[in-house]
Amino acid sequence: MRAVLLLAGIVTAPLSSLLIFLPSRRTGAASVIRRVLLTTAFTALVYAVLALLGAPPAQIAGAVIAYLLTGVVWLPCTGRWTARAHVAWASSVFLFVAYLLFVIGWTLSSGLGPWGTAAGLLLCLFELVAALLGAAYLWELCDALGSQVWQRRVPVDRSVELARRSRTRAAATLPFVSLHVPAHNEPPDMVIDTLRRMKLIDYPRFEVIAIDDNTGDEALWRPVEAWCAGHGVTFFHLDGWPGFKSGALNYAFGELADPAAEIIGVVDSDYRIDAGFLRRCVPLFDDPRIGFIQAPQDYRDWHSVPYLRWLYYSYRYFFAVSQPSRNERDGAIFAGTMGLIRREALRAVGGWDEWCITEDAELSLRLLRAGWSGLHVDASMGRGVMPLTFEALKSQRYRWCFGGIQIMRMHFRSLLPGPRTEHNRLSLGQRWAYLSGALQWYGDLLGLIFYVFLLCGAVNLALGGDQLFRKLSAFLVATVPVLIVLGLLRAVALLRRETGATWRDAVGAFFVWQSTALVVARASVQGLFARRAEFLRTPKTGERESLGQALRANWAETLLAALGVAGIVASLTRWDTYSGPLLAGLLVVPTLGLAAAPYYSRAAQRAMLPPELAARRRSEWQRDRRAVLAGTTAGLTLGAAGVAVALLVTLLTAPSTGLVKPPDLNPAPTTRPATTKPTPSQSPSRSPSPAPSSATPSGTPSQSPSASPSESPSSESPAPSSPTVTSTPSPAG
Repeated sequence: MRAVLLLAGIVTAPLSSLLIFLPSRRTGAASVIRRVLLTTAFTALVYAVLALLGAPPAQIAGAVIAYLLTGVVWLPCTGRWTARAHVAWASSVFLFVAYLLFVIGWTLSSGLGPWGTAAGLLLCLFELVAALLGAAYLWELCDALGSQVWQRRVPVDRSVELARRSRTRAAATLPFVSLHVPAHNEPPDMVIDTLRRMKLIDYPRFEVIAIDDNTGDEALWRPVEAWCAGHGVTFFHLDGWPGFKSGALNYAFGELADPAAEIIGVVDSDYRIDAGFLRRCVPLFDDPRIGFIQAPQDYRDWHSVPYLRWLYYSYRYFFAVSQPSRNERDGAIFAGTMGLIRREALRAVGGWDEWCITEDAELSLRLLRAGWSGLHVDASMGRGVMPLTFEALKSQRYRWCFGGIQIMRMHFRSLLPGPRTEHNRLSLGQRWAYLSGALQWYGDLLGLIFYVFLLCGAVNLALGGDQLFRKLSAFLVATVPVLIVLGLLRAVALLRRETGATWRDAVGAFFVWQSTALVVARASVQGLFARRAEFLRTPKTGERESLGQALRANWAETLLAALGVAGIVASLTRWDTYSGPLLAGLLVVPTLGLAAAPYYSRAAQRAMLPPELAARRRSEWQRDRRAVLAGTTAGLTLGAAGVAVALLVTLLTAPSTGLVKPPDLNPAPTTRPATTKPTPSQSPSRSPSPAPSSATPSGTPSQSPSASPSESPSSESPAPSSPTVTSTPSPAG
C-alpha cells in the first residue's frame, strides 16, 4: 500500500507543478467549485494510472480516497488561490507524506538491527525536516503564482494614489518624520550623495539625521560633518559607542530626533532615495494599527555586469515572492532600510535590541508580538549598493543567517502554536512566518550533510560495495532525477517569472544561493550556541586580483567542490549499473554550487564598475565587522558533518542477512533457497541525497525555494534518496 501511495504522489506532484506555471486568467475571488473539480480530475488520474499498472483494487481504492481527502482538507486554507495552485500544493504534500511513510515503514521492517534501525530513523528525521522546509518554500510558490486576491498588499498604483491625496492635505496635518542615516567606514562622497538626495524629498515636515557609527578614520567622517553643517542636516559622530548599528540608531532615536517626530525612518548611507518616498508611504500610518512599513530594498548599477545581475535577482526573490506572501499573514519583516516605524510603537517595545545582529527583523517581531501591524509596500523607492566582492556577500549572508537563528532561539516560545495573550498577540500565521523563515536557513546544513553521504556513497560504489543502497522496484528508478529536476525548475521558473529575469540570469541567481551554502551552514550551527558573533574582517582586496586569491579566499568551498568532482568520477567507474550515472548526476548540482564560490569571487573582482563603486569595492573589507571566526564555525559545521559520517558507518555495518526488500507495486511472491547466501547487493541500507542548498530566503532567505522527496534504486540500481532542499535567504540587516 505504501508503494501505491508513493506512486500516486509521483504521478500528480510533477504534473500539477507544471500546470501552475502555465498562464491563467485571474478572476477575482477564487471558486471552490473550480478547486474541487480539478482535485476530482487529478483523483481520476490517480485511479487510471494505478489501474493501468495493475495495482490491487483495494490498494487503488485506498490511494484514491487518501488523495481526494488531502485535496479536500486543504480547501479552507487555499481560498485565495487558483485551482492549479491548490492541486499543486495538495499533491506535493501528499507526496511528502507518502514518501515519509514509505521510508519509515521500510526502515522499521527491514531487519537492519537495532543500531542500523536507529541510524535509519535519524535519517528519516532529516528527511522530515527537509520535507517541512520544502513545504515552506512550496507555500510561497503557490501563493505567488496562484493568489487571485491579495487582501493586504499595497500595489504600486495604490501608493501613487496615496501620494496624490497627501498633496491635497494641509501640511500641518501631516505627521513629522525623522529620517536616520547610520554610516560606518563609508566613502564620504557616497554618504553626502545620499544626504543630498534626501534633502530633495517632496514632503513638508521631515528632518534628516546622519549618525556616524565608530568610524576611526576622521578623513571619512569629517567631510560628511562639514557638509551637514552647511545644509541643515543633523550630524553626530559616535566614538567607542556599543551596540553597532542598533546602538547608533538607539542614540539617534533617544537623543537626536525632534520631539515632534511621530514616525522614524531608516535609510542606509548608500541609498539614492526617490523624492516621493514619504508621500507614498506616510499616509498608510493613518491606520492606527500600523506599527511599521517596509518598502523593497533595491539596488543600482547592476544591469551591465553579469555577476551583479545574478546577485540582483537573487535579492529580488525575497521582496517579489517571500515578503508579499508573509504580508498576507501580517508577517512581513522590517528589513533595515527603506522602512518607517511609528515612534510610539518603537518606544513601547523598548527601541532597538543591541544583542541581535539583525536588529531590524527582530524589532518587527517584537512590534507584531505587542499587537502592532506591519505592511509591505510593492513600490521600489530607493536604490543602494550590493556587496561588491563575493567575500562581502558571504559575510552578509552569515549575518542574516546568524541573526535569524538568534531571533528564533531568543523568541522560540513566542513562535510556538498557542493562544494569543496579553504579552504575545501573534497569530498562528505570524508565528509560522517567522518560525519558518528562521528554519529555512537550515536547508544549507541539511544539504551539507546529504552531500557528505553522497560522497561516501560514491567512494563505496567505486570500491565495489553496494551496502549503502537498497533495492527498489522499477517504477522508482527514474524518480530521483525527475524530482530533482522538477525542484530546480520550480525555483528557476519562479525566479524568472516573478522578477523578470532571463533564464540565464535566473540560473545565475540560483547558483548565487548555492555558492554561499557553506557559510550559511556554518552560521546556522554557530547561531544555536553563540550569543554574539565575533569580529573578523573579510580579506582586504585591491585592484589586481588573481584566480589564486579567489581560490584561497574560498578554500573550503573549493576543496568540497574538488571532492565532488572526484565523487562524480568515482561514480562513473560503475557505468555498467544504474547507480553509477545516477549518483554522479545527484552530485552535479551541489558540486557546481560550491565551485561557483571561487568563480563568483573572481567575477566580482573583474567586474567593470563606475569609479565611485570601484573605490567602495577596494575598501569594502573595512565594513564587515561582525563576521564570525571561521575556525570556530568550521569546527562546528564539521562536527555536524561528522554526525552524518557516523550514521553512514552505522548503516554500513548493519547486518548483511535477513534484510527485507522495500514494498513493491503488487510484488510477485519469491522464495530463496536455503543454501543461498546473500550477497552485499542483498544488504542495502538507505542514504539521503542532497539537493542544492544555500537561503532562505529565505530563502533564503537563506538559498532557492524548492523541495521534493525522492526514492532511489539500488544494486542493479543503487542510489541515495532524500527530499530535495534548497533555501533562500531573507534580507534582515
